[in-house]
Amino acid sequence: MSPRRHKIPPLPVGCYKSILDHTFDGVNYVDGKRRVLYWNKGAEEMTGYRAEEVLGQACYRDSGLCHINDRGERLCGRLCPLLDAISTKRESINRVYLRHKDGRRIPVDAVSSPVYDEDGEAIGVVQVFRDATVYEAAERKAQVIARLATTDALTGLLNRRTIDIELEIEFKRAVRLRQPMAVIFCDIDRFKSINDSHGHAVGDEVLKGMAKLLLGGIREYDRAGRYGGEEFLLLLPETKVEIAVEIAERLRKAAEVWRLIHQEKRWDFQVTMSFGVSELRADASWEHLVERSDRAMYKAKRSGRNAVFVS
Repeated sequence: MSPRRHKIPPLPVGCYKSILDHTFDGVNYVDGKRRVLYWNKGAEEMTGYRAEEVLGQACYRDSGLCHINDRGERLCGRLCPLLDAISTKRESINRVYLRHKDGRRIPVDAVSSPVYDEDGEAIGVVQVFRDATVYEAAERKAQVIARLATTDALTGLLNRRTIDIELEIEFKRAVRLRQPMAVIFCDIDRFKSINDSHGHAVGDEVLKGMAKLLLGGIREYDRAGRYGGEEFLLLLPETKVEIAVEIAERLRKAAEVWRLIHQEKRWDFQVTMSFGVSELRADASWEHLVERSDRAMYKAKRSGRNAVFVS
């Protein structure tokens, strides 16, 4: 005998509400005009707004209910996840922000799902959202750790390990695509005398100032790294040596007129830099490319400093 199947009666509407009120996630439902018709206990606890305060309200008209981005800008137009779910008839998952009743901003991971009538038309959206404060803090921490692993702590430029990795990648790419590539090696002239005369704190400010000057003088797809001590390396993909020399000369002149302002004081000593430039040779390695630019830089030093030499 086949087992007897028992007909399961539908749950009362109040039972569904009780289930949703016992979840930790916020759940709300808006109709096609984005009016809030349901707001569960999780949404109340997460935002500080009671259900009676929001029911019937159009979320895009209320600054407290409107989704915002990480810059605090309202997402009530074409970027609204609720409107997107209604218009595309597709579920969407977004990291957005809600404004708590006390004014603070809360990051949430929101899943917006369209609700259909019997004819298959989208008539509203159910949105389930979870507090993402912990996840966002962990992501920020991971970003800080990643940045510390790849950048020089003092200057903010790429550290030597990272710039070497970038060099190898760009070298292989340039050889494969037969594109030019150049490297500029540069060094602050007489940096030890700056430290000895003015102290290491001033020396650190000079290093930071030169790093900012170098970074501001190259293109967004070029890379700048601190190679060690007062030495810097600039990686210039898709760049012929003539252009690299022009860039180095422009940076040399900028360093020459730069003056340090530190502790509300303008220090009147002059800082100069020596530059060595080399261009990609397909029959050599990226290490050889760096070595050639380093040798050219030392020729600039021996010539009297504050100069640009080409390998």
